[in-house]
Amino acid sequence: MVGSEVDHKYLGRFAKMTRTTNPLLSAGLYKLLGLSTLLSRKLLRARKQRKLDTTRTTKSLDLYRHIIWMAREGLTILQNDVLPELSNYKGPRYAAFYELHALALKLNASFLHIFVLFDHTYQTKTTMVPEFTAPTKPQPSDMGYIIPTTTAALNAYAYMAPTIDAFNRADITANRLLPSSHPLRLSVKLEFSAFTYDCTRDYETSRMIAKKAIDEAFSSMDPMDDESFEDAMEMVGALGAMSKRGLPPSPKPTAAM
Repeated sequence: MVGSEVDHKYLGRFAKMTRTTNPLLSAGLYKLLGLSTLLSRKLLRARKQRKLDTTRTTKSLDLYRHIIWMAREGLTILQNDVLPELSNYKGPRYAAFYELHALALKLNASFLHIFVLFDHTYQTKTTMVPEFTAPTKPQPSDMGYIIPTTTAALNAYAYMAPTIDAFNRADITANRLLPSSHPLRLSVKLEFSAFTYDCTRDYETSRMIAKKAIDEAFSSMDPMDDESFEDAMEMVGALGAMSKRGLPPSPKPTAAM
């Protein structure tokens, strides 16, 4: 989710890189880095408080509301301070910003993912509605565009369709701009897989996203430095767990007599 160390690493890198050339973009990235670092701690606490009574106010419920508030602030920073400035860096001339384009769309999906998970799944019933762009239709050239199976949840919950669209746009952009073994591309795949499993309940698609990402990463011939390789392997390990999530454990081999 938003708390990925890989995402934080690239946020800090681009915030520093643009500090003199684009102070507005740099300031927005630093804000996102600070907020997402704090938010990752809240999410870690929330994972330990999955069971709660939603009929009364509890500390868990207050924590979830705080997480939603922080997600809304993250969306505001991203949409007001980062994406407008980032729109000035498009095309092959600005290939150095390809990673940031993919990361920005991934963070947009991540913040919406939080609304789906904590406002819908745990029914905190907040009135903090995020603003998001209308869903876009896939183009024939957008290979790999995945639409999770429509469920009752998709029809009943307003945030679901925009979040699916946000993940699809992040996935398409990462596929187009980044090598298949790039840590940020794998980060997009990992959260997309988790969202599809936890929120749309499309388990087969979730495992397929993870498995395909692993296969593509191992087939990549793109050069990587040691740090990127370690980050990629960490992502691949997590994707491996996602590719087997929900499946019965494999039988242990029996010793030959």
